[in-house]
Amino acid sequence: MGQPRMNEERFYLYPMKRVAAVLDNKERYTAACHQLEQAGINLSRVNVLKGPEGQRLLDSKGTSHGLYGRFMRGLQHGGYEGETVAAHSAALSQGKWLIFVPVRGKDEARRTVDILRSHGGSDIFHFRRWAVQFFPPTYRLMP
Repeated sequence: MGQPRMNEERFYLYPMKRVAAVLDNKERYTAACHQLEQAGINLSRVNVLKGPEGQRLLDSKGTSHGLYGRFMRGLQHGGYEGETVAAHSAALSQGKWLIFVPVRGKDEARRTVDILRSHGGSDIFHFRRWAVQFFPPTYRLMP
């Protein structure tokens, strides 16, 4: 079902209806993608950021995206989203990979979180329409 979009040139503002996670290296990323595809996730809709280029694209302060980018990041830094951007930016600076997986509904979110966690995923967040949910290492969604 295609390949994930790697370091796609755009502003990563708010990945609504996606689960985001940090993966330590290429091996864990590759294994997670394989299992996500087996679970029915269309990989061509998955976004991945890695390395210095990924950190530039995430643009944690919005400075590379003009007044709009700075304004939006300023709003985010006033809320919980600011913490997610900071955690993900820090992970990218350490050479880790950031993956954004589109999900539909609670069941697909649960499966996605479990898959990413099984491959060492950390800093896992589900960006819902009006809320961001953090998944601590031992947290599980209830059926």
